[in-house]
Amino acid sequence: MGGPTRMARMPIETGKIREYARATQNVAPPYLAEKRAPITPTFLSSVVFWENLTDCITSPEAREACRALGIEPDARSLLSLEQEYVFHGRIPRAGDVLETRTRFDGVEVKERSRGSMLMMHFAVEFLGEQGELRAECLYTSAYLSDTGGES
Repeated sequence: MGGPTRMARMPIETGKIREYARATQNVAPPYLAEKRAPITPTFLSSVVFWENLTDCITSPEAREACRALGIEPDARSLLSLEQEYVFHGRIPRAGDVLETRTRFDGVEVKERSRGSMLMMHFAVEFLGEQGELRAECLYTSAYLSDTGGES
């Protein structure tokens, strides 16, 4: 597995929490009215504005697993399957600054009737200002290989 890589700083802003809450139709008063509003449960998906997740899925381990299946690793052909958010301690709030760190968690191959599916697991860790783990976003994505089966 690839080791964690320190990448970007992610400031949590009140206005962005409000925008995200409205965009996801999560209009609970704490998200819209509090100056130090807590983030909504899926707010961390906005990490893509601060972090290039492609670096994690193009790690040497990921490239080797793809090559073994005859798949050219290209983020444009990666299918996102699942995201899981895990919070450690206090929920991040407006005014907090998180530092991100990506982690490649490995691959597994699932056989299907139309070929193999390479399941890729990776994570973004969100660290507080003292370096403590505040949250994780665990990703599962897949590359499909049409190497068999019927049309």
